[in-house]
Amino acid sequence: MAYLPCLTILFLVSAFSTFNGCNAGIALIQSICKDSQDVQFCNTIFETDPRSATADLHGLALVAISNTILEIQDTLSRIPGILSQLRRNPLGKKRLIICQSDYSNSLKKFQSAFSSTSKSAYWDAINYIRDGTNVVIDCHNNYRRDGPIATSPINDDDLKVFKLSEIILLVINRILVK
Repeated sequence: MAYLPCLTILFLVSAFSTFNGCNAGIALIQSICKDSQDVQFCNTIFETDPRSATADLHGLALVAISNTILEIQDTLSRIPGILSQLRRNPLGKKRLIICQSDYSNSLKKFQSAFSSTSKSAYWDAINYIRDGTNVVIDCHNNYRRDGPIATSPINDDDLKVFKLSEIILLVINRILVK
Protein backbone atom coordinates (compact mmCIF):
# COMPACT_ATOMS: atom_id res chain seq x y z
CA MET A 1 0.00 0.00 0.00
CA ALA A 2 2.93 2.37 0.60
CA TYR A 3 3.92 2.18 -3.03
CA LEU A 4 0.67 3.86 -4.19
CA PRO A 5 1.51 7.32 -2.71
CA CYS A 6 5.02 7.00 -4.15
CA LEU A 7 3.58 6.35 -7.63
CA THR A 8 1.26 9.32 -7.21
CA ILE A 9 4.18 11.56 -6.27
CA LEU A 10 6.21 10.30 -9.25
CA PHE A 11 3.27 10.93 -11.53
CA LEU A 12 2.81 14.50 -10.25
CA VAL A 13 6.52 15.28 -10.52
CA SER A 14 6.54 13.89 -14.04
CA ALA A 15 3.44 15.86 -15.01
CA PHE A 16 4.80 19.14 -13.65
CA SER A 17 8.15 18.60 -15.35
CA THR A 18 6.45 18.03 -18.69
CA PHE A 19 4.14 21.01 -18.15
CA ASN A 20 7.01 23.32 -17.29
CA GLY A 21 9.01 22.05 -20.29
CA CYS A 22 6.14 22.89 -22.62
CA ASN A 23 5.79 26.35 -21.12
CA ALA A 24 9.50 26.93 -21.58
CA GLY A 25 9.13 25.95 -25.26
CA ILE A 26 6.16 28.22 -25.72
CA ALA A 27 7.96 31.10 -23.97
CA LEU A 28 10.99 30.62 -26.24
CA ILE A 29 8.81 30.57 -29.34
CA GLN A 30 6.91 33.67 -28.23
CA SER A 31 10.14 35.53 -27.50
CA ILE A 32 11.40 34.74 -31.00
CA CYS A 33 8.12 35.52 -32.73
CA LYS A 34 7.67 38.88 -31.00
CA ASP A 35 10.77 40.03 -32.90
CA SER A 36 9.37 38.97 -36.28
CA GLN A 37 7.44 41.22 -38.63
CA ASP A 38 4.45 38.87 -38.64
CA VAL A 39 4.04 37.54 -35.10
CA GLN A 40 0.93 35.51 -35.87
CA PHE A 41 2.54 33.81 -38.88
CA CYS A 42 5.61 32.98 -36.82
CA ASN A 43 3.57 31.53 -33.96
CA THR A 44 1.50 29.47 -36.39
CA ILE A 45 4.62 27.98 -38.00
CA PHE A 46 5.86 26.68 -34.67
CA GLU A 47 2.46 25.82 -33.14
CA THR A 48 1.51 23.57 -36.06
CA ASP A 49 4.73 21.57 -35.87
CA PRO A 50 4.73 19.12 -32.95
CA ARG A 51 8.54 19.18 -32.76
CA SER A 52 8.49 22.80 -31.65
CA ALA A 53 7.07 22.36 -28.15
CA THR A 54 10.17 20.57 -26.87
CA ALA A 55 12.78 22.03 -29.22
CA ASP A 56 15.73 24.16 -28.23
CA LEU A 57 17.01 26.94 -30.50
CA HIS A 58 18.85 24.47 -32.73
CA GLY A 59 15.67 22.41 -33.11
CA LEU A 60 13.56 25.49 -33.83
CA ALA A 61 15.97 26.51 -36.58
CA LEU A 62 15.58 23.06 -38.15
CA VAL A 63 11.78 23.27 -37.83
CA ALA A 64 11.71 26.66 -39.56
CA ILE A 65 14.04 25.52 -42.35
CA SER A 66 12.05 22.34 -42.93
CA ASN A 67 8.85 24.41 -43.16
CA THR A 68 10.54 26.62 -45.74
CA ILE A 69 11.60 23.59 -47.77
CA LEU A 70 8.02 22.28 -47.68
CA GLU A 71 6.68 25.67 -48.78
CA ILE A 72 9.10 25.81 -51.71
CA GLN A 73 8.30 22.21 -52.74
CA ASP A 74 4.58 22.99 -52.60
CA THR A 75 5.08 26.03 -54.81
CA LEU A 76 7.16 24.04 -57.30
CA SER A 77 4.45 21.37 -57.49
CA ARG A 78 1.78 23.99 -58.33
CA ILE A 79 3.75 25.88 -60.99
CA PRO A 80 3.10 23.41 -63.87
CA GLY A 81 -0.65 23.79 -63.37
CA ILE A 82 -0.36 27.57 -63.36
CA LEU A 83 1.82 27.45 -66.49
CA SER A 84 -0.85 25.47 -68.34
CA GLN A 85 -3.29 28.30 -67.65
CA LEU A 86 -0.94 30.88 -69.20
CA ARG A 87 -1.04 29.55 -72.78
CA ARG A 88 -2.19 32.90 -74.18
CA ASN A 89 0.13 35.01 -72.02
CA PRO A 90 3.70 34.58 -73.31
CA LEU A 91 5.16 37.20 -70.95
CA GLY A 92 3.42 35.67 -67.94
CA LYS A 93 4.62 32.23 -68.97
CA LYS A 94 8.19 33.46 -69.46
CA ARG A 95 8.17 35.11 -66.04
CA LEU A 96 6.79 32.04 -64.30
CA ILE A 97 9.36 29.77 -65.98
CA ILE A 98 12.05 32.04 -64.52
CA CYS A 99 10.35 31.69 -61.12
CA GLN A 100 10.28 27.92 -61.52
CA SER A 101 14.04 27.94 -62.04
CA ASP A 102 14.51 30.37 -59.14
CA TYR A 103 12.44 28.20 -56.81
CA SER A 104 14.39 25.09 -57.85
CA ASN A 105 17.63 26.89 -57.00
CA SER A 106 16.13 28.15 -53.75
CA LEU A 107 15.12 24.62 -52.78
CA LYS A 108 18.72 23.44 -53.16
CA LYS A 109 19.97 26.35 -51.05
CA PHE A 110 17.51 25.70 -48.23
CA GLN A 111 18.30 21.99 -48.29
CA SER A 112 21.97 22.93 -47.88
CA ALA A 113 20.98 25.32 -45.07
CA PHE A 114 19.22 22.44 -43.32
CA SER A 115 22.30 20.25 -43.68
CA SER A 116 24.59 23.00 -42.39
CA THR A 117 22.31 23.75 -39.46
CA SER A 118 22.17 20.05 -38.61
CA LYS A 119 25.97 20.17 -38.30
CA SER A 120 25.82 23.45 -36.31
CA ALA A 121 27.57 25.24 -39.18
CA TYR A 122 25.39 28.29 -38.66
CA TRP A 123 27.42 30.80 -40.69
CA ASP A 124 27.23 28.47 -43.70
CA ALA A 125 23.51 28.12 -43.09
CA ILE A 126 23.11 31.90 -43.08
CA ASN A 127 24.85 32.11 -46.46
CA TYR A 128 22.57 29.44 -47.93
CA ILE A 129 19.48 31.12 -46.48
CA ARG A 130 20.56 34.46 -47.94
CA ASP A 131 21.19 32.90 -51.35
CA GLY A 132 17.95 30.91 -51.29
CA THR A 133 15.95 33.98 -50.34
CA ASN A 134 17.67 36.13 -52.96
CA VAL A 135 16.60 33.86 -55.82
CA VAL A 136 12.99 34.06 -54.60
CA ILE A 137 13.40 37.85 -54.50
CA ASP A 138 14.59 37.61 -58.12
CA CYS A 139 11.39 35.74 -58.98
CA HIS A 140 9.33 38.34 -57.17
CA ASN A 141 11.08 41.25 -58.90
CA ASN A 142 10.79 39.53 -62.27
CA TYR A 143 7.19 40.77 -62.39
CA ARG A 144 8.37 44.38 -62.14
CA ARG A 145 10.74 44.47 -65.10
CA ASP A 146 10.82 43.78 -68.84
CA GLY A 147 7.23 44.66 -69.54
CA PRO A 148 4.19 45.82 -67.67
CA ILE A 149 4.32 45.47 -63.89
CA ALA A 150 2.18 42.56 -62.75
CA THR A 151 1.47 40.52 -59.65
CA SER A 152 2.99 37.07 -59.72
CA PRO A 153 0.57 34.15 -59.46
CA ILE A 154 2.84 32.85 -56.70
CA ASN A 155 3.15 36.19 -54.92
CA ASP A 156 1.78 34.79 -51.65
CA ASP A 157 4.34 31.97 -51.81
CA ASP A 158 7.14 34.50 -52.22
CA LEU A 159 5.93 36.38 -49.16
CA LYS A 160 5.82 33.17 -47.09
CA VAL A 161 9.40 32.36 -48.03
CA PHE A 162 10.46 35.87 -47.02
CA LYS A 163 8.72 35.54 -43.65
CA LEU A 164 10.13 32.06 -43.07
CA SER A 165 13.65 33.28 -43.89
CA GLU A 166 13.28 36.03 -41.33
CA ILE A 167 12.19 33.51 -38.69
CA ILE A 168 15.13 31.22 -39.45
CA LEU A 169 17.57 34.11 -39.16
CA LEU A 170 16.01 35.27 -35.88
CA VAL A 171 16.52 31.80 -34.40
CA ILE A 172 20.07 31.41 -35.72
CA ASN A 173 20.96 34.88 -34.49
CA ARG A 174 19.95 33.84 -30.97
CA ILE A 175 22.12 30.76 -31.27
CA LEU A 176 25.12 32.82 -32.35
CA VAL A 177 24.80 35.45 -29.62
CA LYS A 178 24.32 32.86 -26.90
